[in-house]
Amino acid sequence: MEVEALFNKRYFDFPKPCSLIKHFVTIGTKPNENHLVLDFFAGSGTTANAVIELNKEDGGNRNFILVQIPELIDEKSEAYKAGYKKISDITIERNKRVIQTFEESEKQRNFDKAFKTGFKVCKLAKSNFPRVEFAPDPTKTEQENLALLDKYIQEKEVAFNTLFNEKDIFDEVLLKNGFMLNYRLEQIDGFTKNQVFRAKDDFKECLICMEKSIAKETLKELERYKEQTNFICLERSLDTTMKWNLKHLLGDKLIAL
Repeated sequence: MEVEALFNKRYFDFPKPCSLIKHFVTIGTKPNENHLVLDFFAGSGTTANAVIELNKEDGGNRNFILVQIPELIDEKSEAYKAGYKKISDITIERNKRVIQTFEESEKQRNFDKAFKTGFKVCKLAKSNFPRVEFAPDPTKTEQENLALLDKYIQEKEVAFNTLFNEKDIFDEVLLKNGFMLNYRLEQIDGFTKNQVFRAKDDFKECLICMEKSIAKETLKELERYKEQTNFICLERSLDTTMKWNLKHLLGDKLIAL
């Protein structure tokens, strides 16, 4: 599907032909080996369009990552007048429409086998964790800098505990621990005092809880998972006793951030 056909207008001057990119992807990938297609210059999103179409055609499970700087669109252009302020806005909307078109087509033919796919949109942002950005003042003494650090951490933790977006925290923590962008979260039944999730991608999995405190009941409930997988939590959620008990139970499988 080409950009102009999807939008019924010419929003992009020189988009790459989808058929050409499909040809390249076919050469470099196989349908069912979880191959990842990376495009550092996403533009209108033709690469994602091509991967989605190929997966639809051959039942493949290829994934894609597209990277696009927040390049502004000319205010005089038709795209800008239609509400697209950055090139990435067109990238995202194009592939939403590609997926929607396939889904509607499949539902009309056989609802039970409707085409299902999707993508996440991520943007580069500062870390959610407070210690990352502090820099000591070279004009102050060590004790003064320690006091400033303590104040800085307290202020940031207040913001962390009250203002953070839970999804952003999960994304940052799991990506830093080696998970792919297409990880999946599933809440685990049986934990009565904390919300504990299983995070899983095509290669690894772990248990994760990002709440402000870990209850003693959760410690007991983790016993049935102690040989299976890592457990990730916030270090600030553990008092000294809980940290020791979790370390004793899980050993190196405890990851406290």
